[in-house]
Amino acid sequence: MELGPELSTASLLKLISFVTWSWLYLWFARDGNKSPEWCSRAVTLLHGSVATVVGLYQCGAEAITPCRLTMKTTPWHYALMLWSWGYFAFDLLWCFVYWGDHYLMLVHHTSALVAVTVYTQKDYTGCTFACTLAFLEVTNPLLQLRWFLKSNGYAKTVLYTMVEVTYLVTFLFVRGILGTYIMMRILKSDIFDVDEKLISLVFYIVSVAFIYDIVGYVLYRYKPKIEGFKHFLEHAELILNEHL
Repeated sequence: MELGPELSTASLLKLISFVTWSWLYLWFARDGNKSPEWCSRAVTLLHGSVATVVGLYQCGAEAITPCRLTMKTTPWHYALMLWSWGYFAFDLLWCFVYWGDHYLMLVHHTSALVAVTVYTQKDYTGCTFACTLAFLEVTNPLLQLRWFLKSNGYAKTVLYTMVEVTYLVTFLFVRGILGTYIMMRILKSDIFDVDEKLISLVFYIVSVAFIYDIVGYVLYRYKPKIEGFKHFLEHAELILNEHL
């Protein structure tokens, strides 16, 4: 039977992908001057950047149709799945070792690994996977850039603030507003299997949890600035009323 060799080949390719990402992490850590988190985030920045660009290209976001989402998976789609499977396996292992108490992050990476595994076992999910990957990773490069700026002492610069605000706004829009709309469309659609809908629902719930944390951070960090801006508007309104 051909089923056995196919599974063996897929497993081997996944293992190669995992080893490649692990080697890249060890390469960043080779001189001993970089912390484990620095090396992990460098790997994550690479994956997030490439996954966003390649995912959007394979997704064809400018012309998504039901026919395109259910098209037969191409070798390039499959290559992207295997490439990302190795990364998520590496990142999940890293989180277990260094971030064992970050339960939300563990759930996120576990869900991603399960999702990729499910997608690789279907013949028509290549475009769906590419769109999902790009959607989930689009804000990741900004998150990593924000961390690198902060860790190198640029937390009080205008550049850091610009990157952080861009990340926060983009995340809230993509995962919150756009994500809610897409989630509703997926649940109502008849072109996705039950397991695909469940995967999407899990990702949405995780996204809502992240949004809750982000909103709390925004209120903590930017509340004085928000209050100052409100006072400015009130003062400007008083001045305007006095001249009318």
